[in-house]
Amino acid sequence: VKKMCISSNAPPRLVGQIQRKPLPKPAEQAFTVRCRFIMGSILAANFAVFWAVPVFGMGQVWKLGLYKILRPIFNFFDQNTLLRSFAKTFVYSKELYTDFFVLSIFLALQNFTALGVALYWQIKYEYLPWWLVFAYYCQWVGLGGRGMGGAYTLSHKEGHHRGGGLYKNWIASSFGNVWENWMGFLYGIVPYNFSTSHVFLHHKLNGGKGDAMYQWDLDRSSWSDLMLFQYRVMVYMTGWSSLETFRALADSNTVMAKNYKMLLKGMVMYWIVCPIASLSLLIGVAGCSVISSLKFMFYIWFEPMCGMAFFLALINFAFHAFIELDENGRHVACVNSTVIFDGDDDYWGEDDHMAHHYYTNVSHRDLPAHQQTQHEEWKKFTASCFKKLSIVELAIFILLKEWKRLATHHFVDFSGKLSVDEIAHLLEVRAKRKEMDYETYEFDYLPNLKANAMDLVNDGTCRNVGEALKHLAHTSTPLMEGDVAQTSSKKKQH
Repeated sequence: VKKMCISSNAPPRLVGQIQRKPLPKPAEQAFTVRCRFIMGSILAANFAVFWAVPVFGMGQVWKLGLYKILRPIFNFFDQNTLLRSFAKTFVYSKELYTDFFVLSIFLALQNFTALGVALYWQIKYEYLPWWLVFAYYCQWVGLGGRGMGGAYTLSHKEGHHRGGGLYKNWIASSFGNVWENWMGFLYGIVPYNFSTSHVFLHHKLNGGKGDAMYQWDLDRSSWSDLMLFQYRVMVYMTGWSSLETFRALADSNTVMAKNYKMLLKGMVMYWIVCPIASLSLLIGVAGCSVISSLKFMFYIWFEPMCGMAFFLALINFAFHAFIELDENGRHVACVNSTVIFDGDDDYWGEDDHMAHHYYTNVSHRDLPAHQQTQHEEWKKFTASCFKKLSIVELAIFILLKEWKRLATHHFVDFSGKLSVDEIAHLLEVRAKRKEMDYETYEFDYLPNLKANAMDLVNDGTCRNVGEALKHLAHTSTPLMEGDVAQTSSKKKQH
């Protein structure tokens, strides 16, 4: 991976009481980037070995016809008035949230059954055969990806309703966020990661600089850059990168201090309490050997986090694949987040990532009406709108540089004026643009995030660190253009 290292000769300077961290030497930067690339590649290879066949196989089984049988069955239960009445009365705080009930029940039953079978086999035979591990991963993925996709989405929805806000008081006070903090263990989700990092970094900064899953220092059409992003997302999944950001900002922002404590609690639960408790039960109570118990934890506990990390890296490369600035240097919302119409894998409006970031009060039921109000904006900026594909397919097409295919079959041009060649060129340009290079972000900007924010507070641009972080994330200097192969038949300003 060839990367340009930035100069380490600039002396550290004081910003208020904050001293800027010095840059590592160029050789150290290059070594760190190489190591991260190797670790990202190992995680990708791990996905190919353990998860690629379950993901592809379960997706194809669904798309090739099983959905015709199972979707009507699911809809029968999902639309059952008795079940929805029960959910409204005893489970959820609003009738709107009853839309989540049937999938939650099905996924919970599926997971408890699969985990029960795996535990039974482990205790009885002290090992998990490959066929059983494979079957467990297939159910984890779910038909059409609806296992991992559903679990992630439910945890995600709960994270936006901190402290069990989706549920009646008896559930909220006893369990809090059921999927994010309990069922999520089986999907590699660290408790409180959505309630803290996802909400107060990814959403507060809208994927911009400082976000634990920032990606506009990378080429989103590059497989090698995906490996670097894979590493970044894996560190995010562990909780570590967000914890470090919250720790750095805790003394200047009370919300960040609370998030630090909450996420630290979740990390202790995920990385210390639950593994020790599980191993104690397997070894001390069930009498399993240490080696077989560690293998069980690797396959059932740790591997799902690796699988989910690769999945998240891939889909986020598509959710925020493109970048554009307005005349004031601010991010253009309808370009920097995508929307997909008529996608087969939508979960309660998740395919409209624009609304999810910039119109958070719009519910999934109100999305169609909301989208009608956005047409002029989408026309003005040639928004990142697509149709009839999944977010995974969009990510793969971008990585394969299938610009013409996207332009011909999937891009929605609300102006109706662009040719296929112009659209293909525009997509490639926007996908390859960067705000800065990887080394500048990782070794200068991110370590000095608080100092960068304090600069704006000290010079009066912003009133506090929180406001400064948003300002930094949503504005940029002129973008770095990538090497573009597609040519536009007509030079056009977008």
